[in-house]
Amino acid sequence: MQAFICYGFTCAGFFLLAFIAFFNPVKVNLTANKWFGIFLFSLGCMVLNAIIYQFGSPEKYNGLIAFNELSRFLMAPALYLSVVHFTSPDKAFEKADYLHFIPFALFFVYMAPAMFGANVSLSANNTPGIFHTVLPQLVFYSVKVQLLIYWLLAYYRLNRHQQNIRLINSTIKPIDLTWLKYLLLGIVCMILLWFNELFFKIAFISAIAPYAYVIGVLFISYFLLAQKEIYPFEEAELGDISAIINSGTEAPDIKQRLTNEQLSTLKGRLVLLMESEKIYLDNELSLPQLAKIMDVSSHDLSYVLNQGFNKNFFQFVNSYRVQEAKQLMLSDKYKHLNLLGIAYSSGFNSKTTFNISFKKETGLSPTQFIQQPKERHTPPALQ
Repeated sequence: MQAFICYGFTCAGFFLLAFIAFFNPVKVNLTANKWFGIFLFSLGCMVLNAIIYQFGSPEKYNGLIAFNELSRFLMAPALYLSVVHFTSPDKAFEKADYLHFIPFALFFVYMAPAMFGANVSLSANNTPGIFHTVLPQLVFYSVKVQLLIYWLLAYYRLNRHQQNIRLINSTIKPIDLTWLKYLLLGIVCMILLWFNELFFKIAFISAIAPYAYVIGVLFISYFLLAQKEIYPFEEAELGDISAIINSGTEAPDIKQRLTNEQLSTLKGRLVLLMESEKIYLDNELSLPQLAKIMDVSSHDLSYVLNQGFNKNFFQFVNSYRVQEAKQLMLSDKYKHLNLLGIAYSSGFNSKTTFNISFKKETGLSPTQFIQQPKERHTPPALQ
């Protein structure tokens, strides 16, 4: 009875989350969440079939079982396309994306007789009884292989995103999609639980699986509802950002966008802006925002940073913040601030980013720096 309640809660939870993700009442990451909603709906269908087979009468629900089995071929591509849209500024659906759904189309033909009421029984391995040899096994294993492959592709895409956002943002915490990485890890744990039920049948894991699925639903709920807009920029800016990411702005052989004279002029303007107005103290400063202030395109500004300073946007802005933090640490006026207060006062909004950037710039952690004798940090001319 407890297992039935857990599976029922899990199934209802997936369908509810699918509805929330697809219709997206908070209106963030719209396309990505639609695909994620399809993925969650497919998970709900999979759990519903498990409920029917374990606690119901499968012979009464041939059409529903066939539909639920068909939805499994949507799971993997929907998850992957969701991550693609989460990590791409202006991704549009392309003709090549239809290739992801070839297995779904083939299996639709396979399941159509049972789905539309033909007198076809479903065998114990969840496939139409008219096929009893190679094809059912091929279908059975292909879903699992497909899901693993697409999960790996999604995880790789997510890791790439966490590098790409350093090209356009001075802080990565709000848009680094760490929540999505945790979510993917949670999903792979649920996949392993599913595989245990199918292949390994380890008693202990099988016993806790219903409760683990409930925890998985709650886990997904939290991260789904806590997400923020990944690229909160205007449509024109999204095109520039996409071009920066796709062209590999940090490559040494990047095509020349500006003359040497233009590059030198923009470098001077940028340094003056950073030193006189200290706009790096804005902890939400982004490449498009800075480009707008300088009245240049985001792509041109990215080129200036890469070719003129040999840094991406994240490194450039945070180098100024580190210098600001060092001055605050050495000033008696700011003795009342702890290191987190120093970080926030310098423009950082993440202690982790502060520590990493500080160590990279100075070779010391903030704690090591502040514990050194003060005279070691005083310029020679002032000693």
